[in-house]
Amino acid sequence: MQSKYELSNFGLGTVQFGLDYGFTKRKTQDEVNDILSLAVDNGINLIDTAREYGDSEKKIGVFNKEFDNDFIIATKLSLINDLSNLSYSYLKNHIQKSVNDSLSNLNIDYIPILQLHQVDMELYENIDFWSCIGDIKQDKIVNKFGVSVYDTNDTQFLLDNYADIIDYIQIPYNIFDRRFDSIFKCIKSNNIEVISRSTFLKGIIPSSVDNIPSELSDIIPYKLKLESISDNVGVRVDELATLFVYYNQNISSTIFGVNSPEELKNNIDTIKQFDESILNNIDFNEVSISESRLIDPRQWNEF
Repeated sequence: MQSKYELSNFGLGTVQFGLDYGFTKRKTQDEVNDILSLAVDNGINLIDTAREYGDSEKKIGVFNKEFDNDFIIATKLSLINDLSNLSYSYLKNHIQKSVNDSLSNLNIDYIPILQLHQVDMELYENIDFWSCIGDIKQDKIVNKFGVSVYDTNDTQFLLDNYADIIDYIQIPYNIFDRRFDSIFKCIKSNNIEVISRSTFLKGIIPSSVDNIPSELSDIIPYKLKLESISDNVGVRVDELATLFVYYNQNISSTIFGVNSPEELKNNIDTIKQFDESILNNIDFNEVSISESRLIDPRQWNEF
């Protein structure tokens, strides 16, 4: 197995393939095929999915069976709900079953990137869990392992203790949420690559000011400033948000969720239409938000 993947700068999120997601209805198999075909045609190879995304894995598996592709599929361990008895045997059985189910669903022989998407210190601090991950990588049914994180404190703990096992860290990152700027250097020094998500902050960044819920009213001045910046450089807010993460040298790939082939094509066209030079002379610190209640959707109630 290779030591590094060449990930496309665009990655495709697939939660909406298997679940109703916000205002978006779950996709049919034909819709999934159309989106994935367009991804193939445009060199997008990172496909991010999960056992918890309804039948997303199975729909990707149908596509894998019927269409040629070079996808690097990153899926996630099924949730470990019982944290009371995390013995090696229990964890190994759970991880093995999750992996086997994903292999069957996805119609693949091994998992390119397996990710933990569960922030529980009972797992983070459990030596047996990390031993299981190391063993399953040795068995070569999982190539690389990643962890999806939410804040820099958890990330620093993982770097301090398990950097030798982790190949990828998936982070929330966008124009407003710049917390991980402070830790990129440490991540890179451990030979770990970064995948980002939350480019549009759950839709808050491109949404109209009129649609901002009252609990997030303090974000409005930042949105107005961002709109002013976008107007000055002649691009839409969503385009600027896309370019901001796409051209970040610390990020190997950025995951975008799309609702249709047309939406995916719009994202692709944004990259083709503009280049990195459009970011020159923009002071993004003016729209960097430090208050976690404004940039962490886990703390939101209404939106």
